[in-house]
Amino acid sequence: MGIALVLAAALAWWLHKRGELLPNLVRLVGTGAGGLIAIRMLETGHLLAAAPAGAAAWGWWQFKRPADPAVRARRLLGVAEDADAAAIQTAWRIAISNAHPDAGGSDAAARAVTEARDLLLARLAR
Repeated sequence: MGIALVLAAALAWWLHKRGELLPNLVRLVGTGAGGLIAIRMLETGHLLAAAPAGAAAWGWWQFKRPADPAVRARRLLGVAEDADAAAIQTAWRIAISNAHPDAGGSDAAARAVTEARDLLLARLAR
């Protein structure tokens, strides 16, 4: 049990350093709990109880994935998934003209539109 705690702490530290711990915390805790219950059921010989617990852990891992930030960015700018850099820049110019504080928008809205543009352009560069 001590080794499992040390490994869990090392995994948590690693995920924290990568910036993935907090966005995935519910997913990791749910999957870990289901996995531990499944392992405990296997250890005690309850094979029929281990199967649903393992299936629940797998399902939690699969269906609790965080949303891709690029999807939100595309919606915010109103561009298609296959948009090129020129289309993203054009959509940003239109969106920032409405979101900018000088045009009646807010700092937060302008920042969100600019971050969306930067994210999509960075994904194109990959």
